[in-house]
Amino acid sequence: MEGIEGEKSKPPMPAWLLVFFSNMFFGCAGFSIVLPTLWPYLREMNASTRFLAAVIAAYSVGEGCGGWLSGCLYSRFPRQPKLLLQGGMALGVLSAFFYAIARNLGPAAPYIVLIARFFSGFDNGTRQTIEQTFVATKIPPQHQTTCSSRLASCAITGIMMGPALGAPLQAINMQIWGFGIDGNNSPGLVLLVVCISNLLVTSYFFNVTGRSYSTQASACDTDVEKPNMKGLIVCYMVFFGVNLNMASLETITPVVAQRLYGWGPCLDPSTCSFNISQTYTNALLTAGGLLSLAMGVLMSFCGGKIYKREIWAISWSLLVSVAINVGNMDLGGHLPAIRFVSDYLLGAFFGSLARGPGIALMSQIIGPQPQAAYMGVLFVVGAIPRVFGPFLFVELLEVPKALYFADYLQVYEGQIPRTWLLYGCQAVFFLIILLSVQIFRSDLKPHPAGPVGALKQTLLTPTPSHVGVQIAASPGTPSLVREGISGLEEVFGRSKSFIDLDA
Repeated sequence: MEGIEGEKSKPPMPAWLLVFFSNMFFGCAGFSIVLPTLWPYLREMNASTRFLAAVIAAYSVGEGCGGWLSGCLYSRFPRQPKLLLQGGMALGVLSAFFYAIARNLGPAAPYIVLIARFFSGFDNGTRQTIEQTFVATKIPPQHQTTCSSRLASCAITGIMMGPALGAPLQAINMQIWGFGIDGNNSPGLVLLVVCISNLLVTSYFFNVTGRSYSTQASACDTDVEKPNMKGLIVCYMVFFGVNLNMASLETITPVVAQRLYGWGPCLDPSTCSFNISQTYTNALLTAGGLLSLAMGVLMSFCGGKIYKREIWAISWSLLVSVAINVGNMDLGGHLPAIRFVSDYLLGAFFGSLARGPGIALMSQIIGPQPQAAYMGVLFVVGAIPRVFGPFLFVELLEVPKALYFADYLQVYEGQIPRTWLLYGCQAVFFLIILLSVQIFRSDLKPHPAGPVGALKQTLLTPTPSHVGVQIAASPGTPSLVREGISGLEEVFGRSKSFIDLDA
């Protein structure tokens, strides 16, 4: 029992979790690195603003499809998480390649970008579903908030930090064997490198052999009570809200910053001289990424204290979301830049607070039932606001009658939009979710059967199942994995090349 108590006092850090951290960070950074230049890239192809919304939404449609399909496949083939991850990542490599060369494919170029973004999302949905399910079935309940928050913070930080990696690419303008590389398509090349790296790291370090390792799947019988559906629906609503917040931060923020303040890339990078204001949007997103990282670090230390207090953390995050959206309403006809920036930074910091506790709470509600299918549905629900959000955000921004016109040289010329409807609708929606959490508190309780007994039995009794992660670093290993590997022997007190997670 001492070993089990030790697990309660200190969150586990197995080597496969380090691989997941690397995959999440670099995969999500690869997603967001293209966002600031996606619109200029499509304008080269004579695409409309509504087609831009379709391309942004295509990523989330793919993410939802990948989450649902991989959840179903993982439930049916629980011994094959590595193969499922590799399949999704291979699609990610192909999609990044075609995104980077799309402008050379003639009239079909915009549709190639659309399809490429769909399969990039499919890759991300597959990766998040499988990795989050693996965490939910291998980490004790009292540490799931900590581990889920760390995993989520890697994803969110990657999303926020991607534009920082893309900012220096704005200075690129060259020809290599007749292939033009500039600030618009070079993020696609970086995305290609990231996808290849994720595939290689997963193939080399995450090795799964033997029989099914899912303890909860084996505990699922016909006489085991189903999860509380009201509680699950509220958890889905919370995850919906988390992704609505992220969709707003990552998609409409660059548009608002461009039209209200003239921040952002030039319409034509090849004819535009460099100006520091071109980097303001990237700098804002980067600052948000750093604050998200700060929240991730905070949750890494305090995640254990949130165990059985998940509702409090979720409620606080939702309350902040309501407040910042109210703050972004230009009720007087003007939204000061300092207020817009402050609200964005608060949203980036507190928006990630609800994700880890929300997933951990949902895992507790599911209990001994198989986690994969429910997690797949979770990521489908999370994809919905990112599918319809870009369309809705653009419409809500353009419906109110503008009061002023702007002419920001080589950046934007046209009406300065009103923001009260856009952010007011979001404030109302977050308030509805917050009230739902409070009304259905009694349904947000762990499953009566609970997974604790099954997990304790797994810790005490060796099984034939093995999940081995080779820990010898190679020269191409990403720094996040390399740093974790260096302390792995101290964490586990082992010197073997492979770690048996079920022993």
